[in-house]
Amino acid sequence: MSQHHLEQTDGRPRDAAVILHCLAGQPAPPAVLSDWQRLTALPERAQQGLWELVESSLADVDPALERRAEAFCQLYGIAPADLQASLRVCRLVLSRAAALNLAQRLIIEDLGALSRGAPPPIADTLGARYDAVKAVIQKGLVERMILDHGKILTGLDWRVDRIAAADRGVGMDTPVVLLTLHLRDGKREKRNTVYVTTDAVRELKSALEGIERVLGAAASNGAKT
Repeated sequence: MSQHHLEQTDGRPRDAAVILHCLAGQPAPPAVLSDWQRLTALPERAQQGLWELVESSLADVDPALERRAEAFCQLYGIAPADLQASLRVCRLVLSRAAALNLAQRLIIEDLGALSRGAPPPIADTLGARYDAVKAVIQKGLVERMILDHGKILTGLDWRVDRIAAADRGVGMDTPVVLLTLHLRDGKREKRNTVYVTTDAVRELKSALEGIERVLGAAASNGAKT
């Protein structure tokens, strides 16, 4: 066999290892290369319309994803297995790159390496959208890190009531705050309502101001590095 058939258009041997930044400098497994080939073999129109499914597949839960995937396959005349492989490799590259906090230029290099030559249309889309989706992926990673050890506060509701009378006393007319904390424990959503006195509200306000100062200093130091 001639050397021409042994090499790709970029001059590398066909069987040369594809080293990826998103895999911490490790070679891409054969399954990843196979999935990428199936992705690049999709019709150009399908590649151009794939991003919305890629973005949805990165979410923890999207109950409509399966139905949308079926409609996508019918619209572009592609096999469900090819779409699954395409979404799988996109998720891997984006999520691993975000987990390592890679710069956009490095993921673009990875996409070029996977393509072994001229990148397909979907590579341009993945590279261009990476910075925006990286923040979303990293937020999910942080939440899962926290959930490994406890609950996450995802929101709260509040209300101010007044205690007018009870069996312990009357005529006090004292304000009290009700805080309903929205908590995520694994995949379960819980609520926990607590009563907070006005003194505790002031302590909470002071604590939150202190936390804001610490977070602001951390963000400032991060921007300098």
